[in-house]
Amino acid sequence: MSITRRALMVAGGVAGGGLMLGVTTMGAWIAAYDRRSEQREALAIRGAKLVAQWILINAEGHVTILSPHVEMGQGSQTGILQIVLDELSADPARTAIEMAPSTSGFTVGDMMAGFLMGEAAMDGFSRRLVDQTFGRLVSVGNMQFTGGSTAVRFTGWRGMRRAAACAREMLVEAAATELGVEKSTLTTENGAVMHAESGRVLDFGALAAAAAALPMPTDPTYKPRDQWKYIGTRHPRVDIPEKVFATAEYGIDVRIDGMRYAAVAAPSLAEGTITGIDNRAEVEAMPGVEAIYNLGDMVAVVADKPWRAEKAVRAVQQVCTPPLGGPLDSEALLQMREDLVLGGELARATSHGSGIVEAIESAETVVEARYTVPFLAHAPMEPMNATVWEEGGQVHVATGTQDPINTRIHVANIRGIDMEQVVVHPHTIGGAFGRRSGFTPSNFNWVTSAAKIQQQAGGAVKSIWSREAGIRMSHWRPADFAWMRATLGADGKPSAWWARHYAKMTSPEEALPPYRDIPNVLVEHNQDPPAIRHAFWRSVDASIHGFTIESFIDECARAAGTDPLEYRLSMLETGGRHARLLERVAEMSGWSAGRGAGRAVGCALTECFGSIVAQVVEASVAGEQPRVHRVWAAVDPGMAVNPDSVEAQVQGGIHYGLSAALYGQIAMKDGAFIQSNFHDYRVVKFADAPRIQVAIQETDSAPVGGVGEVGTPGAAPALCNALAALEDDRRRVL
Repeated sequence: MSITRRALMVAGGVAGGGLMLGVTTMGAWIAAYDRRSEQREALAIRGAKLVAQWILINAEGHVTILSPHVEMGQGSQTGILQIVLDELSADPARTAIEMAPSTSGFTVGDMMAGFLMGEAAMDGFSRRLVDQTFGRLVSVGNMQFTGGSTAVRFTGWRGMRRAAACAREMLVEAAATELGVEKSTLTTENGAVMHAESGRVLDFGALAAAAAALPMPTDPTYKPRDQWKYIGTRHPRVDIPEKVFATAEYGIDVRIDGMRYAAVAAPSLAEGTITGIDNRAEVEAMPGVEAIYNLGDMVAVVADKPWRAEKAVRAVQQVCTPPLGGPLDSEALLQMREDLVLGGELARATSHGSGIVEAIESAETVVEARYTVPFLAHAPMEPMNATVWEEGGQVHVATGTQDPINTRIHVANIRGIDMEQVVVHPHTIGGAFGRRSGFTPSNFNWVTSAAKIQQQAGGAVKSIWSREAGIRMSHWRPADFAWMRATLGADGKPSAWWARHYAKMTSPEEALPPYRDIPNVLVEHNQDPPAIRHAFWRSVDASIHGFTIESFIDECARAAGTDPLEYRLSMLETGGRHARLLERVAEMSGWSAGRGAGRAVGCALTECFGSIVAQVVEASVAGEQPRVHRVWAAVDPGMAVNPDSVEAQVQGGIHYGLSAALYGQIAMKDGAFIQSNFHDYRVVKFADAPRIQVAIQETDSAPVGGVGEVGTPGAAPALCNALAALEDDRRRVL
């Protein structure tokens, strides 16, 4: 098995637990884990039978798939549905998918196994051990997370597909017993088991109870590709109709009888603490205002109507103290990053080869570049919101969250109660991009603050954040300063590559260039946390490293006097996944670096979450403002479960990346944030959106890569490389 660095860490954690419990006890603890029984216990009040994990079938033959992943526009529920429809032989007219309960039985063991161990977790003798180990660990750790482009490729392909295949075999076994025939004489189609010789047909509904009483197969047989009807097709997205016809219920749509509204305001100083309110009596006297609450990291007003609450909180005159290090300033923070990267001590993040530092420092000619990337906000379209009320001795929370179980945990901790006393109602999300994840309590500030407010105000309270509050109390994509240096060999290719980054790396392997012909590479980084709160942002580290690596490769190509796309191809395996994508996007775009007529193109090749994307951007400049006209993208996700979803997500990721490249920045001056809303934290609009063409290049029989985030990293470097080509054209003219 090929074990990744992350998997080794997890294995070490498991081994460490074994040493604490005793190897025998640890093994028994893992072997005794039964996810199906845990799920059945959580679903005891439902009339349908849980035949296999995740799959309910009622007496009428209706199939319900319980997904641990929330729908936030990525279309993963449709991909999971397609997988189950095929592997179960379900009737699409009687099959639906919904969010699973927020309990430990519905955690994401398959996602974590796939994410941490990759192909080593997929099949073979270790599959049972992997399932049991990760199932037990994530159940204890209460991990029910949506993110990392993992829902379809891991939960869907590893977990749901196996569960569906098991359920199909159990239904066939129940039918064989009922009919008194051999299982091999039976087939399944459209929600029924059929015996061709007798012509008898048994609906899944009639077999569900008997099938549910059977043990799950340990090694189910999957359908061959030539029997698929739904996987790989452009299946209509199941979440689109309710969005088009305005029947989808987002967190912000929740209504509770007697509900009041809370509005919040950020500290006037970035990362500051509110220590007092100068005009409390004046604000409390405003129409509809019930109370003001100073939570320290924000101030809240509860009123009878949303606008009255918002108007009042904007009128609050705060007394605010700066963070411990003093008022924050973007220029000072940038200087700090530069000083450390250019002259300070950094830690090795990843490397291969040797003598890199000596080779570069002694070389006569060194290609060198410095890059800065700013703090960025997630800026989802649905404002941050949460509704909290008490009922039946429990605290209820309705919100859009990427991590429902952790939402329960954080609210329970805030309220000082047991987790079982908190009920979370997860809703469809109007965008998240990492903002609604909850690996740290502080990143859950929109939920935990709502719980604090309701605890003081009583009754039912809906907390709605204004756009200004959402941006200024966000958790941001870390800023970075990178110093890149390389020496070129006689063939013009890099022989030594040295990158120094300020930003701490979540996935150091993503800081390695995808060009494996570079023999000596050293990447260093700062291990200290960013100066302001940070969180995962769409594509995580790849948004930084995709930009610095692909921009620097263009610098090397320029120094070598070579076409940048041909330069990349020269460092890739001929006929390999990366090279074929570059060739595909070159063909799509009619690649020619010097386009003329005031336009130029730039390219980028990025890899993250198992998928590879090659992009070409065509751009021009009018005055000081760049304009993107066309984007071509070729993506290799392995296999595309739903090509429509793949294309849509790559397009969305490109728009997200271009928004960041053209406009994105969170800056501070005199201790306060500058940006506050879409007028100064702009995103690409219809008027300036480019035409985007996406091609899918499948190279595997399984969805080995995700697609929700992979379009973002290449957009910025491809654009900047096009702008650099325009500048080269301008200089040649001069």
